Amino acid sequence: MSRFNIIFISLALVPLSTVQLDFEGHRADVWSVAFSPDGRTLASGDGDWNRGGPVKLWDLKTGKMTQGFQHTGEVLCVTFSPDGKSIAAGATDKTAKVWSLSP
Repeated sequence: MSRFNIIFISLALVPLSTVQLDFEGHRADVWSVAFSPDGRTLASGDGDWNRGGPVKLWDLKTGKMTQGFQHTGEVLCVTFSPDGKSIAAGATDKTAKVWSLSP
């Protein structure tokens, strides 16, 4: 039996005030998030047991998804390259995938 619950990610960013953004779109548990080096994008990765999981990129100003990638395993970790031009994700199928990001 599979779950089809929409997962909401809420973040509190606290420079001078508190702002809450809800990121709607994952259908399984979110296991990892990462901020881009420039602080404008959030990456999130999910997965559900024996199914590949998506990696999604979110605009932190609008809360909208900007790009998505599919992994072959349940995504457990995501990270940006230091220059912010690519993203990597590791999964339960013992693979790591790297994607180039569009400008």
